[in-house]
Amino acid sequence: MSSSIVPPARRARNPLITEAGYSLLQRITQHPLAPKWNYEVGDRVIAADLQDVELFRAALRAERSPGSIGPPPRIRDWIRSMHDRVTLFGERLAEGFDLERDWAYVPTMNREDIAVRIDKIVPAGVDLTRMIVYDTSGTTGHAIVVPYHPVTMAQNHPLLEYVLSRYGASPKFDHDHVACFNVGAQASTVVFPMVFSVWKQAGFAKVNLHPRCWAEVEQARQFFEDLAPQFITGDPVGFAEMIRWEIPIRPSAMVSTAVALSAGLKARLEASFGCPVIDYYSSTETGPIAYACPDGRGMCILPHDIYVEIVDAEGFPVTEGERGEIAVTGGRNPYLPLLRYRTGDFGRFEKVPGGEAQPRIFDLEAREAVVFRAADGSAVSPVDIGRILRLYPVVMHELVQRGDGSCDLAIRPPAGAAVDEEEIKRRLETLFGAGSSVHVTIDENLGESGKSRPFRSELT
Repeated sequence: MSSSIVPPARRARNPLITEAGYSLLQRITQHPLAPKWNYEVGDRVIAADLQDVELFRAALRAERSPGSIGPPPRIRDWIRSMHDRVTLFGERLAEGFDLERDWAYVPTMNREDIAVRIDKIVPAGVDLTRMIVYDTSGTTGHAIVVPYHPVTMAQNHPLLEYVLSRYGASPKFDHDHVACFNVGAQASTVVFPMVFSVWKQAGFAKVNLHPRCWAEVEQARQFFEDLAPQFITGDPVGFAEMIRWEIPIRPSAMVSTAVALSAGLKARLEASFGCPVIDYYSSTETGPIAYACPDGRGMCILPHDIYVEIVDAEGFPVTEGERGEIAVTGGRNPYLPLLRYRTGDFGRFEKVPGGEAQPRIFDLEAREAVVFRAADGSAVSPVDIGRILRLYPVVMHELVQRGDGSCDLAIRPPAGAAVDEEEIKRRLETLFGAGSSVHVTIDENLGESGKSRPFRSELT
């Protein structure tokens, strides 16, 4: 096979794709039992990026973060390097501000900063030519647009490798194997195959366990069985559908993210698929933060290049054992430097005897998995709702489905922005089906009284 058979459009998306990698991609794409693919994507990784990923992989294992009160020196140095380049940092850190002494007084960032002040966050002078604009799914809140870099995305692979290794899983990453399927269950989402350069051309597919994507359930079963992904990523809703659809695979691990994983579902998944099910705490804005420790005691902080703290409503760090909101500083996204970014999730720190120096997160209160019901009883995912809301200027929202099936939606738009309430109502009632009822209101103070819940259902 010559490299000329790789179409230019594919080469543009996967600059490092090899002949063997393209053969695997074609095998997945043209599989007779494949779902209805509706999207094309690539890793955009170039040769120079591979060294950055390797350096990150080595540092991840060598530079585990020690427990510290206040950000460690490397985080403080990073903040200083960003002070004159990031407008938001300059506004919130007065000249001469002592980061070590006065850290507790540094103002926190939140989701609204990213939604309406992104121009003050992207560093001055940063190369924008490789920017990827990523729409968050809206699974856990209102959807926002987040800028990403291909290397930032590629560095997520070593993070995942590290977690898998902690559970004894050692996937084979090469052009002869499908590394992973990402599984969801939504009325509408992108589904696509690809290969990853940082995993030596190993295969991947994002699939959707929804009747619209498959001729019948048996097609999905056989597709999974034939391609045999070595591990599965996804959210609890998609994983629950794997049980319901009786997907016949035995992966080395299942990694659950996006929303909270219940103990009951975790036990059912492990019994059904015969592998560890790992709770993985991550967000689009921060990247991976923590993972369920293999000994079953709390969540271990994962990356070595972020500082995680737990703060109170005023932004002051709480004492060990006290509950508060999780905030993140640092990261590796060159377009989105974070300074005490409030995640909207809550928990408490506690050191574990015999464990690592860094405290673990306990009682993590991440956003719950919520499934709404259409007028005909079928499932409606928050992602489908988020896809509608992202069409409008929305800083924050709360949608509640009442016991009678009707929905109340409160929206907080940016100051001075107009939102067409009637149009949103029509779109949502179309999503929920004939006979549904949606009431939309504008609340300019939404969220100011504390943590809000973007999605909630009162259906039993």
